[in-house]
Amino acid sequence: MNKSEKERLARRQRMLAREQGQAPEAGIRGTSGDVSLRVPKPVRRGAPPPKTPDPAAGETAARLKSLTPLYKQRQHRRRVFFAVVIAALAVAVVVMTGTLSASLALLGDTIDSAILYIDRTDGGWPATTGITDPLQIEPLAGGFVELGAEDVLVYSAYGSKILSLQPSYARPVLAVGGTRFAVYNRAGNELTVCSRTRTLYSQNFDSGILLCAMSNNNSLAVVTESGRYAAQVRIYDPSMRQTYSWEMTQSDGTPIAVDFAPDSRKFAAGMLAARDGQLSCSVYFMNTDADTEGPVYTAQQGSMLLRLDWQSESRVMAVFDTYIAVLDPRTGTETARYDFGGATLQSAAPGRRQTALLLNVRGGNSLVTLDENLAAMAEIPARQAFGVSATDTDIYLLCPNAVECFGYDGVQKWVQSSLDARPLAVLDAAQTLVFTGSRASVLEAPN
Repeated sequence: MNKSEKERLARRQRMLAREQGQAPEAGIRGTSGDVSLRVPKPVRRGAPPPKTPDPAAGETAARLKSLTPLYKQRQHRRRVFFAVVIAALAVAVVVMTGTLSASLALLGDTIDSAILYIDRTDGGWPATTGITDPLQIEPLAGGFVELGAEDVLVYSAYGSKILSLQPSYARPVLAVGGTRFAVYNRAGNELTVCSRTRTLYSQNFDSGILLCAMSNNNSLAVVTESGRYAAQVRIYDPSMRQTYSWEMTQSDGTPIAVDFAPDSRKFAAGMLAARDGQLSCSVYFMNTDADTEGPVYTAQQGSMLLRLDWQSESRVMAVFDTYIAVLDPRTGTETARYDFGGATLQSAAPGRRQTALLLNVRGGNSLVTLDENLAAMAEIPARQAFGVSATDTDIYLLCPNAVECFGYDGVQKWVQSSLDARPLAVLDAAQTLVFTGSRASVLEAPN
């Protein structure tokens, strides 16, 4: 066998070995050069040789690494500084504008409402107050506050007693706002401001208190005597910080009625002064944001102001002993009027859409209903009724042994005569309440 045949035989053997999956390690004997047939092994490459560090680059990296915390600390300090400055400016703004006190008052009222709602099962109607001869009963955030000769009681909208205090004032009077009230002494110079659940402030004045009024946002107007002037009006925000003052001269007169506008930034002051040998009443419309007096309405000579009710931006109801009028506070002009025609006013329930009057005409009482322009809608005999209360849809006549419900069209709806005592008041709270003796009950139509 020559050399070429041997090589051809070796190639066949290698091909046969590959087809059978064999990989001979040793060389095949007899081939030229003793060729070795081996399966190639994977090449293992070693790690690249380490680079020689650059001393200058290392120093720079170390320096940057050491400075990074300083940069971060400086940035943090800047953020804190600017945050403190912004917070201080915000606090200064809210304090200067009174927003802080209003916000805190709103927060306190919200907490009170939440607590009262959670504890709503603790009370119920009817509720026994224990005050048999109330001096004053006023609605307060769906419930009511009742003033007796010695006690002041607050009941929630759910019929539970939530506050009781004894102010020990000789002539106590209530001024009620949105969620707070003030009880003051008309024979002294002290007053107490309360929320629905607690006493907030007590304050003494250098001069005697003539009257007080509280707004929807719980701002308080206090009218006091003055040595140099006829009287002085001071207004306090909900945190009892004085925000406004007005001194009245003898020609202006002395305030006998004060009522705030719905926005709590304006108020109307009914004044009594002696002019030309007679007592004369006027109504001043004041803005707490201005230093000047606003428009003035002069009442009919000889008429005594009994009540002011600021109902909207363009409507103030003024009740006198001889007539009732709608006044425009922007101009101080009279836009509507109803004269009593010689009748004596027994009770009035003024409203924005309709008004109810109880008049005594020639020895007999009469219920008169008026529309928003004070035009007469109905007039019916009221027999022995001695008081009137009203909501937007119903009128309630207080009679010796019953409460009669009428519509503004003069049609009687029902009579509730199953009362345990003489009705003292009907209150438009979260529910319509009737007060009899020392009880407060829900007033409903009889079955």
